[in-house]
Amino acid sequence: MRNRSLAVCLLTGVLLAGCADLGVKPTTESTIPYTLNTSDIGTLATGTTAITVDPYVNTSSYINSGFSFLNPTQVNKNREAIGGSSYTAVYGFNVPEENRARGIRWNDDDETTKIWIPQGITGFKKNGIRYLLVTWYGTDGAEYKGSRITLMDISPSSSTYLMYRHILLVQHTVPASVSDYTQYGTYAPLNIHAGGVAYVNDKLYVASTNLGIRVFDLNKIIEVATGDETTNRCGKAPDGTLYAFNYRYILPQVGYYDINGGADPFSTIQINAEGTELWTAQYSTGSAAASVVPKIYGFPINASGTVLNSGIQYVIPKNSLFDGNHAHGMQGIFRKGSRTWLSCTGSPSESYGSKARLARYTDGDDNTVRYRWPYGAEALYYEAELDYLWSLTEHAPNSGADNGSQVNRCIFAVIFSKYE
Repeated sequence: MRNRSLAVCLLTGVLLAGCADLGVKPTTESTIPYTLNTSDIGTLATGTTAITVDPYVNTSSYINSGFSFLNPTQVNKNREAIGGSSYTAVYGFNVPEENRARGIRWNDDDETTKIWIPQGITGFKKNGIRYLLVTWYGTDGAEYKGSRITLMDISPSSSTYLMYRHILLVQHTVPASVSDYTQYGTYAPLNIHAGGVAYVNDKLYVASTNLGIRVFDLNKIIEVATGDETTNRCGKAPDGTLYAFNYRYILPQVGYYDINGGADPFSTIQINAEGTELWTAQYSTGSAAASVVPKIYGFPINASGTVLNSGIQYVIPKNSLFDGNHAHGMQGIFRKGSRTWLSCTGSPSESYGSKARLARYTDGDDNTVRYRWPYGAEALYYEAELDYLWSLTEHAPNSGADNGSQVNRCIFAVIFSKYE
């Protein structure tokens, strides 16, 4: 998540706000250019130096002709995840047994890869099938491929239960030159951190660190050529062949919202329980001075999915673990009523093998209530139908001193009511 002082940064620091650690029995770039109210919650006036959202920019003209589109139900899923209880054995998984709902582990390749890092999570239901969507960013040799999403079937009665497929995210801006691969015209990789993703009416809203929010239409998935000769090619070749690094499907960006007046980075995003606002967070490692004040922001969204430039809210979560009682390390966010749940990393203290916390903050409180949370936990997604709060962990083996050669990566859900 990098580059440009927008609301993008808003997302990042949301999660770490934590107050009383509830073990339950084993069971950075610029600062916001306006003066905050003395209270920890407020509404930002438009037409001032506060946060503003520019009108939606439609970028979909590059796919207006010459393409056939698919929806998620038409995607062939070629990988199989692992169900059962093995997810509890990954390094740093410390959720009390009575709070666990279910979990999933990736296949061996995705569980251990170091060139793709999972970040955001959301979900939806279509034709009776429940799906999860996970965002990843490329690194260590895959940077030029940008970012991707994973579509996974999580309905036990489905014929493709726990099957999934990676889909490359692409955009309309084609670089003038590249060195790692052959770039054709029309579309190119989208190189963003993709730290959070929200689903609203077949649209995906992806956090973009230095811009704000990028929008994708799940009914515009495109099938492209595969095979060994496609591995180092991307875009539409002169003969009309579509390439995407041997990915079978691409999902093109259809538009974006430029968010202004914030401070980098923009780390995560999620729709609130009421379906009326997209909430984001600012990330700070916690090593900064007490003057760094990470905030979370709520952007109203109307029934058609348009993000509005009015009624924008901000909250300053408290966290006694850090300097100035400020919340740092926010990686994920979920908002319900006047309460916010934050997935936070980098705590100065360990809780049952992890320095992450799930932090619950009620507007106006002096501190957060904190719960045990797995090592390397990232974004949050609430599945209301089952009262599940989903999250995922990001680290591959040997990715840090803490987990050494041990597997850490999984997807998991907890019983949300246990944390209300």
